[in-house]
Amino acid sequence: MYVRLFSRLLPALAVAAGLAVAPTHAGEPAPDARAALERFVDGLETFSADFTQTVRDETGYVLQESDGVMHLGLPNRLYWEVTDPFPQTIVSDGADLWTFDPDLAQATVRPLGDAFDATPIAAITQADRLDEHFRMDVWPVDDASAMRLVLIPRNQQADFTHLELDLTPDSDLTRMAFRDIFGQQTEIRFHATERNAGVDESRFTFDPPSGTDIYRP
Repeated sequence: MYVRLFSRLLPALAVAAGLAVAPTHAGEPAPDARAALERFVDGLETFSADFTQTVRDETGYVLQESDGVMHLGLPNRLYWEVTDPFPQTIVSDGADLWTFDPDLAQATVRPLGDAFDATPIAAITQADRLDEHFRMDVWPVDDASAMRLVLIPRNQQADFTHLELDLTPDSDLTRMAFRDIFGQQTEIRFHATERNAGVDESRFTFDPPSGTDIYRP
């Protein structure tokens, strides 16, 4: 299912193996963490970054490590390219979601639809609906380098149980992590981040290369 694939890749976005950090409290998130997310989203039009993604199973065993680049255009446009070790490209133009596997010369396209609301990236792209989509809490970060906002989806159909966003004191997004409903853990660390850097609009369209097999489930 594409929502599962999309949510694994985004993190917008794992809980580290054996993580046993309790929430600071069960009520409203600390004002600083919520404010940091609001500052990050305020005025945000595009967000670009290189990323490193680590996927672990429910025991913490590393299943895959990969590197790539992403460009996000609000509200629902995305370019997500895994460059190593297994190339894959995901593109959303706001209406359709394309997943392209160059090694297999195969592409799958599906309407984005309301399913986007159940993905981690909705936390960033639809900040005005944050309280509608999520319950919020705060967890401590060991080195105190960031504030960790924890979002628990209200949507019972969401493919993840909770989402972590690490924001620095100056409101830069450095990490997105989540655990899916099967216990698989995904952690994405962003670096070389750029805010409102003027991403080429062509990034958010996908033109299948000649010879590509296209599937429309």
